[in-house]
Amino acid sequence: GANSQTTTLSVKAAANTADSTYTCVITSNEYQETNKETLVTLNVFGMTFDDKAMTTATDQDLTCLITGLSQSSPVTWIDPDNNEISDSDTNNYVVDQGNLVFGSKASTLTIKQTKLATLATGSVYKCTLKSSLYPTYSPDVVKESTLTFLGLNIQPTNKEIETGTET
Repeated sequence: GANSQTTTLSVKAAANTADSTYTCVITSNEYQETNKETLVTLNVFGMTFDDKAMTTATDQDLTCLITGLSQSSPVTWIDPDNNEISDSDTNNYVVDQGNLVFGSKASTLTIKQTKLATLATGSVYKCTLKSSLYPTYSPDVVKESTLTFLGLNIQPTNKEIETGTET
């Protein structure tokens, strides 16, 4: 508001390796406060979502691994057209949010074979997470996975060899 002041502490990425608590100390002549302390918590978490090589012959799973969560937060999956994948799109996908166990969870997106057949190598899926604990002040974290499709390539060759020799 008009009668307030906001101070922001910026923490460099290299320093964000573990949960931390910072102390904000306020002194106000107007309100006769001296060294009024407020603790501010910064919780950090990790996300892993790697590129994946796969075939288009069967359903394929993408897994987004989140570690260091304070409480369960939903994962949002984004398709190559930048659209949010709905849990109800069961013709193309199966979304499994995963369960929070000791601060970690693995959310899995199963891409059905019929959907895979419509995709091109280089298609990018995204896994996004927003903190449920501090949703107002926490940014969305987005990780991408680029798909590479593998083909079956059999090249038989005919030979004639001597009896008893290895080939």
